[in-house]
Amino acid sequence: MDLDVRELLTDTIKRYLDRYCDENGFDPVWGDPLVGFADARSPLFQDLRTVVHPDHLMPEDILPGATIVVSYYIPYDRDLAKGNISGNTASTEWAFAYALTTSIIDDLADTVATDVRALDFEAEFPTPEQYDRIEGDIVSRWSQRHVAYIAGLGAFGKNNMLITDRGCCGRFYSVVTNLDVEPDAPVEGERCLFKIDGSCGACMRKCRSKALTPGGYDRWACDRYGDASRATYNGLYACGKCIVGMPCSFRDPSA
Repeated sequence: MDLDVRELLTDTIKRYLDRYCDENGFDPVWGDPLVGFADARSPLFQDLRTVVHPDHLMPEDILPGATIVVSYYIPYDRDLAKGNISGNTASTEWAFAYALTTSIIDDLADTVATDVRALDFEAEFPTPEQYDRIEGDIVSRWSQRHVAYIAGLGAFGKNNMLITDRGCCGRFYSVVTNLDVEPDAPVEGERCLFKIDGSCGACMRKCRSKALTPGGYDRWACDRYGDASRATYNGLYACGKCIVGMPCSFRDPSA
């Protein structure tokens, strides 16, 4: 059943994204998705109250009796990403794609949840109020990337993004369920070349905000730079320089 459910949900996400582009006359915006299953009872979720924020939600806060969190990765289209490599500011197409992806996440999550319910299981997903920033901070009460890590979709890179089998140039979302499937184990070891042996470091060199350094990640500097981009892109948040044109953009460079 595990493989069937994974294939079903992967196909649902792909069909949704392809149909959205076709119906709206868009060039391809996204690539093929990946789906992982996180154990909702894993102690790693409790750890997020230390790693991310003391108020980070637990799966059972979203769905009482949760067993599996379905996490999915949506990579951006390769040509779209290539168009954002050069220059000091994001391409207009990149800014549009980022905003477009944000605009469909709830409807896509509802579509995934509907498929789970059709299998006679329960499914809920975080509301905007739950995954938006915590007031006075710039972290979420539901970190999609950390959930994806627990679901075995990848390992964190120096750019603070999760490197999946299909790279890190994309977005993560999730649906909390009581599915009866085997959870995936988190990835063991590093995938980031800089973390492995100190090589690469391309994301630090490309970071326009200087938020990425060998010593860590300054999320406030990153956020200020992104906010400044809104004046250029009619209110749209845009950057993405640390995830395009990288060895890890569309693959696991350690493989």
